[in-house]
Amino acid sequence: MLAAAACFSLMAACTKFGAQDFGTFELVFYRSLFGVVTIGGWALVKGLSIRTERFLSHMKRSFLGTLALSIWFFAIGALPLGTAMTLNYTNPLYMALILTILAIRRKEPLELGLVGSVLVGFFGITLVLRPELRAGDEAAALIGASAGFFTALAYFQVKELCVMKEPEWRIVFFFTLFGTVWGLVGQLLDGGLHPLTAQNIPPLLGMGIFATIAQLCMTRAWGAGNMLLTSALQFSAIVFAAFLGLVLFSEPISLQSAVGIGIIIAAGITATLLTKRSTAKPSAAKR
Repeated sequence: MLAAAACFSLMAACTKFGAQDFGTFELVFYRSLFGVVTIGGWALVKGLSIRTERFLSHMKRSFLGTLALSIWFFAIGALPLGTAMTLNYTNPLYMALILTILAIRRKEPLELGLVGSVLVGFFGITLVLRPELRAGDEAAALIGASAGFFTALAYFQVKELCVMKEPEWRIVFFFTLFGTVWGLVGQLLDGGLHPLTAQNIPPLLGMGIFATIAQLCMTRAWGAGNMLLTSALQFSAIVFAAFLGLVLFSEPISLQSAVGIGIIIAAGITATLLTKRSTAKPSAAKR
């Protein structure tokens, strides 16, 4: 997960460079195309089959993950890099929120720790956003905040596929295949692909390389089952992104934002651990 966090941050930096020349769908297309070609080629050389009995599960994971990726890429182009990364890594808070809502609907006792982590975490988000947003960025921030929600849903699907013994390379292959079609169709409907030049190709290559490595590392990390270590290390991506934003894009992090990031990390780790405990209960496991 530490390697995944570093690669996701580098991918985000390449995406921000690429957003100067390409639209959101186009970036999703190129990022996914690189993954599907490299992983598909590797599977072909190894003689591995992409055939699966879990096709619908793959499609659900791929749709949710690609939607989250598209929203995140939009936020990266419109917001400071550290802010966009912070919004994307709110997924543990959304996981906790989903479990809380389900408990209310089923009239089960509420996990007060989950409720508290959600409230504290979203308070941290307001601390991050208030000093960082420029005039006119409010809509982009609201849209970007939904990336964490769809990422949470996609992670549930990743965990389910890992339980079904689906190899991580196949999970990533279908995800990138779906993203390639999604991005190409979306960009063609939006006016077509932009020309490639010697200046804009390097960000695309960097985005594809770092994204593919990050996806494989992330899938392996979440499938390993060590939720404590995984949940703690995933938030290092926020720190990596904030550093890259400062160095590459001259985007300083205010003290208030730093405090907000710390609160989000603490609330996110707490929410992840409590979520694991809640889903491990016998009553939850039977549903």
